[in-house]
Amino acid sequence: MKSYIIILFSIFSLNIYTQSDEAKSKILLVKEKLENVPPYSCDIKVKIDVSFINIKERTGKMVFKNPEEIDYKIKGFAFLPKNEMGATTTDLFNSEFIAISLGYEDENEIIKVIPMDINSEIVTGQFWINSRYLISEMILITKDKGSYSAKLDYGGEKYDLPSNIKITFDVKNQKMPALLTGDLESYSEEIPELNKVSKGNISINYFNHQFD
Repeated sequence: MKSYIIILFSIFSLNIYTQSDEAKSKILLVKEKLENVPPYSCDIKVKIDVSFINIKERTGKMVFKNPEEIDYKIKGFAFLPKNEMGATTTDLFNSEFIAISLGYEDENEIIKVIPMDINSEIVTGQFWINSRYLISEMILITKDKGSYSAKLDYGGEKYDLPSNIKITFDVKNQKMPALLTGDLESYSEEIPELNKVSKGNISINYFNHQFD
């Protein structure tokens, strides 16, 4: 009986290891696609939906050199691309990590990624990967900057670039998350209830791509 239990445990452990190895391979294919995108620029529209911020839809440009070097040019709106979700995700994939498949949802495989570095800003990431090795949805949980989720739509752009990204995050005490944005010039005079947490959204449309 004891030998039987040991054999079952060994088979179970092997299955988990294989599943983890396959999930990691898929994430590395996603990373490879991101790294193969050449430099380009495009027009963008940014819409912010947060209860205490009054800001109109803004237009501007984005210049992409590589996944870690992205520059947003938006008049009257401070945006910190070096700290946005794309760069943060790239940092996660460039470090050692464990990947575990959580099954499928709407033909997307859900893969949880856990960094090996205990000093990583990201505690865990969860990614919905479609059959073309593109991220259709993701959730990042960080140590100090809360949690962030994003849904990505693809409109047939070259190199499978997203045409729209909608980011959702927690907002508390009139503070926008530092991971996503810089200073905004138009806060509402209405102060929300202290310690009350609400949801905020940032929607970014990308169009008129020009590749170098």
